[in-house]
Amino acid sequence: MGIFDNMRKPKGKLGQIQLKSMNKEHTPVSLWGLKHLDIKSDDVILDIGCGGGININRMAKHAKKVYGVDYSMDSVKVSREVNRQEIYDGKVEVVHGDVQSLPFDDETFDVVTAFETVYFWPNIEKCFAEVKRVLKPGGIFLIGTESNGSDNIPMKISEKLINMTVYNDKELCQYLVNNDYSQITAYLRDGRKKQETIKEIGGETKTIEDDYDHVSLTDKWVEWMTVVARK
Repeated sequence: MGIFDNMRKPKGKLGQIQLKSMNKEHTPVSLWGLKHLDIKSDDVILDIGCGGGININRMAKHAKKVYGVDYSMDSVKVSREVNRQEIYDGKVEVVHGDVQSLPFDDETFDVVTAFETVYFWPNIEKCFAEVKRVLKPGGIFLIGTESNGSDNIPMKISEKLINMTVYNDKELCQYLVNNDYSQITAYLRDGRKKQETIKEIGGETKTIEDDYDHVSLTDKWVEWMTVVARK
C-alpha cells in the first residue's frame, strides 16, 4: 500500500507513521474546529474516523466518555496507544467499524464528531443518516475539514492522488438538510484575511475578526471549514 492509499485507510508500519504524523499536522485545524463545540462534563461523544486518536484524547479531558471508531485496524491500534491511560480509566473506548453501519445503539451519543474524514465517506447522505441514528434527540454533529471545497490547487491535486471528495459548505449543509438536521451552521476561516464567516442555514451570515493564533501552513492556501448541526 502506497503513501496516498494510506491517507485514505492507514495500514502497516507506513500507515502507523502517517497516523502519528497526522496527529501533529492536523492539530491546528482540529483545535480551531473544537472551538465551535461546547463539551459538557456529562457528554458521551463519538469520534468517527478517529485516525491517530488525538482528538479523542482532547475531548476526553472534558467529556464523561469518548468513543472512537475507524475502519482501519491500524488507526484503532494507534488510537488505543495514544489513549492508553484514558482507556484504563474508563474514559475512552476505541472500536473497529464502518460509518455506513455504526456498531452502536440508537440515540447513544450527545455529540458526534468527524475530523478530516468525510472526504472518504461512501454515499455521504446515507452516512449522515447513520450519524443521526446514533445521536440523542437534540444531539450535535460536528464536521471539521481543512478546505471549503476543491476550488484550489492543493485540493484538486489531493482529490486525484488520494481518491477523495472535498465538499464545500453548501454541499455539506444541503446533505444535512436532506436528513432533517436543524440549527445548521457553517464556520469558514480565512487565515490570510484573519476573518471567520459564520453562515446560519435559514438565518444570517456574518463575518467576524479571527483571533486564532495556532500556526499552520494550510490556512495560507485554503479556507478551513467546520459545520455544526443538531438532530
